[in-house]
Parts: sequence; C-alpha cells; structure tokens
Amino acid sequence: MTRKVIATISLMIATFLNPFGFDILVYKLTQLTNDYWNTMYVLYLLAFLLLLLSYLFFKLKKIVIGNLLVTIGLFLNPLGYDLVLYYINEITNNYWLTISIMYGLSFSFFGLFIYLNNYKIFETLKNKIKKHG
Repeated sequence: MTRKVIATISLMIATFLNPFGFDILVYKLTQLTNDYWNTMYVLYLLAFLLLLLSYLFFKLKKIVIGNLLVTIGLFLNPLGYDLVLYYINEITNNYWLTISIMYGLSFSFFGLFIYLNNYKIFETLKNKIKKHG
C-alpha cells in the first residue's frame, strides 16, 4: 500500500468520524425523541427522503437543487456513524465526552493525511499572512 493510498484512507476515516454539526443535531433530536435509536430512525428517514428527492430533481435537470438535496441527505445519513457513536457512548456514558473523542480521532486522521501528503500547512499560512499583511 502506497503512502498516497494510506493518506486517502486517512482522509476518508477522518471525514467519517468528524461530527461537525451532526453532534448538535443528534443531541437536540435525542432530546425530542427521548431515545437514541428513534433519533437515528428519524435521520435515516430524512436522509432517504432527501436523497430520493435529489434523484428526482436530477432527472428533471434541476442540478443545483439536486446537489443541495443530496448534500443535506448525505449530511443527515448516519450510516455506520450511529454504531460508532453508540458504542463509544456506551463506554464513556457521557455524550459530550464521546463527541470529544470523535473530534480527537477525526483530527488525528486529518493530521495523518496532512503528514502523509507532506502538506506544509503552517508554512503556507505564514506565507499568506506575509503576502496579505
């Protein structure tokens, strides 16, 4: 397996584990439904409906609306994430600690992706600040 392949896999894992925005949505929905799995069922249903609507809009050549619907549908789709979140929460018994762990794992894999691709993040930022400052 090449360095580039491992970097791509790291990016995929980081993106999967990143709860950005989804954490608040799940928390608020769970407060409304009073049950984690009912929350997941609601999210699966919403994701399915939005993805179905996106398909219909793509068929109607309404690409911008289709893209918007597919993006929201994929954001709401908890496929796999629901189990990871559930099992970590079973260990911690604390939703926000679980979310912190998810962010930590996600940032670790983003860092691995950056490292494996030899991206010079700080050097690039420093040069941009010099250029514009």
